[in-house]
Amino acid sequence: MLWLIIGCMAFYTYRKEKQFKLERIEWQLSNINRSIIGAYDGGESDISDFVLFIDRFFTNSLYDDIHIAVYNSYGRLIAQNGPQNVDLFPHTSHLTHDEIESAKLRPSPIDPNEMLFYSAMRSSDNQICVHTSMPYTVAIAKIVDYNPLIWLFVTVLGIIATVISYLSTLHLSRSVYLLRDFAHRAASGEPLPDKIIDGNFPHDELGEVSQQIVNIYRAKDKALARSEHEHLVAQRAIEEKARIKRQMTNNINHELKTPVGIIKGYLDTIISDPDIPPSLRDSFLKKAQAHTDRLSDLLKDVSTLTRLDEGSNQVEISDFDFHDLVFSLASDLEVSKMAGAMEFTYNIPADCWVQANYSLVMNAMLNLVRNAAAYSKGSRISLNLIDRSEVDYTFSFADNGNGVAEEHLPHLFERFYRVDEGRARKSGGTGLGLPIVQITFNTLGGSISVRNARPHGLEFIFTLPKGKNPNS
Repeated sequence: MLWLIIGCMAFYTYRKEKQFKLERIEWQLSNINRSIIGAYDGGESDISDFVLFIDRFFTNSLYDDIHIAVYNSYGRLIAQNGPQNVDLFPHTSHLTHDEIESAKLRPSPIDPNEMLFYSAMRSSDNQICVHTSMPYTVAIAKIVDYNPLIWLFVTVLGIIATVISYLSTLHLSRSVYLLRDFAHRAASGEPLPDKIIDGNFPHDELGEVSQQIVNIYRAKDKALARSEHEHLVAQRAIEEKARIKRQMTNNINHELKTPVGIIKGYLDTIISDPDIPPSLRDSFLKKAQAHTDRLSDLLKDVSTLTRLDEGSNQVEISDFDFHDLVFSLASDLEVSKMAGAMEFTYNIPADCWVQANYSLVMNAMLNLVRNAAAYSKGSRISLNLIDRSEVDYTFSFADNGNGVAEEHLPHLFERFYRVDEGRARKSGGTGLGLPIVQITFNTLGGSISVRNARPHGLEFIFTLPKGKNPNS
């Protein structure tokens, strides 16, 4: 198409240029006629001298071969630039209106095979008529005809236009090719190649639209993959929760069998032997009562875990000063002697407001104290604020006891896990204290972890969300 347009434009330009050059020659002939008529109208006494002046003026020019003849109203030749008394236009009607008005390239009136540029003009009083002609020579033909270099220029221009068009079309069609490849792969579920994923579309309107389509597809694909992943995670979480429940149920059954069996054994012994000594009977009853208390504690802890597991989103959250809670905890420990001989110290600044449930946090603190008093064999318990951020506080609960072996640390928050099975049973633990502590902090939006303290002892690091002082 470009070659056709360029060819048509070149041909049209050539025709217009040739026509312009021909009209330029014809105009020059007409101008000579007007000059002679103007000299006659201006009172020139001898038209022959003026005709010869014009002939000399065009010597050695393009119009060197020009022929000028002037006739009177009777058709008699009165002046010319050629041989004298030789009529250059013997067959010309000098008074014909059409003949006088024309100025065209035509056959010679003497030799029809010779082409002339011919023009004629009469004076305003119709007394003289001027005829001017010039042969269409080879030199004039070369001037009028086209320059062969123009076709070389047109060819080079066409090649350049073709290369530019090809590169432009290749650039524009690149988006179409990539989009077609993308559509095929998307429809067949094949993975997208890097040239599409990396955004190699051209930086134009079509490239931007294509890239947006790919981005939308990728976003949808990622959302679908994320949804499938979340579904898989949720399914695993449900399966893990069911596994934990089954494990917990088995552990509860196992934990219940021991105290129930012991209680039943003591009672059966007392009932089957009425003559049992009173001191032994009282000993059996006290032991049965201790295992009954342990059974009660176990059921209470199981109830707490179940309530937190199933109703975590129903826990009432409020803002309270954690310093006040720790102060009350220290007072209760001093009165109840729950920590035994261990000293409880704390460093919690006033106005340390947290967003949590007061009762659950207090119960978690008591569980940590009971755990330290029962198993640490230390002499001191400390509770300190160690860090704060824009969203939460970080606290440390530590003892200076024995600590635990490193292999036990990852399992301390597992339900019914005991570092020392025999010692734990003797101390009356249910194996649910630390799991309750962990689920409490997780439910309240915090976290808890455990590590061995330096130089010795066990340290629990827990966080609670920041709260607001209603009076500030």
